[in-house]
Amino acid sequence: MPDLGNRSSVMGPQPIAKRFEVPPAMIAAANHILELLAGGRRAELEALGVSKAPGELRELMDAIAPGIYGRHQVIAHAKANNHYYVKARLFGARAAPFTLQLRLGEHEGRWAIWEAMNLSGGRTAWTR
Repeated sequence: MPDLGNRSSVMGPQPIAKRFEVPPAMIAAANHILELLAGGRRAELEALGVSKAPGELRELMDAIAPGIYGRHQVIAHAKANNHYYVKARLFGARAAPFTLQLRLGEHEGRWAIWEAMNLSGGRTAWTR
């Protein structure tokens, strides 16, 4: 690409930054959390939440019947301030897909749940 000189006067979109690399440990943590949610393993999930997340996490666990969902899929992820937002769906043979969003971040050397949100049952841009 030729040198454009002073980029402040260039019209049109400009590259802002390189795409970030998703840490494999974060993807592994998200998959582990989704397996725990599908299996209804509440104690292990609560241990992964930070002090402000237990209420949201409990509401999410109450909305998911244990053993109904057999597989999961990470639909999207985004990064903001060293935290990762993960949108995922749980699938079961006899249940409607369950959509949720997690905010994961490192806390004391491990990946922890900072926020958990149920996106099922509503019609928003996130649930399409």
